[in-house]
Amino acid sequence: MDIGGKPHPAIVVRLISDQGRAIVLCGTGTKRAEYAVIEVPGKSAAGKALGLDKDTFFYATQLRSVRLDHLRVRHGHCPPALFLQVRILVEGALSILTPTEQTKDLAEDALPLPSAQVPGDEKKS
Repeated sequence: MDIGGKPHPAIVVRLISDQGRAIVLCGTGTKRAEYAVIEVPGKSAAGKALGLDKDTFFYATQLRSVRLDHLRVRHGHCPPALFLQVRILVEGALSILTPTEQTKDLAEDALPLPSAQVPGDEKKS
């Protein structure tokens, strides 16, 4: 899928076909030490299965809801062991996305809120 005009790998986590949408976890080549991450080396078996050409990092903060017509199918598939890791990583993020956020497009910035910003959990001053 394209983010900011650049192609990025994405793993479909949930397909919402009746709405023409998918929840995807986008990958990036940027490593950030401060986030929980799944690192997929480009030359690993999983990297080859996904068709990656370089080391790719998947963060729960890169979970997006996108229209199916924004996705381009690439060759390859997500190996079951990697998909299980992805599901575990995004399970918490999926649980805090509201139904409205799950239907927002990538351009509408559908991001899970950090736990400190969950609606109704604000600190009173």
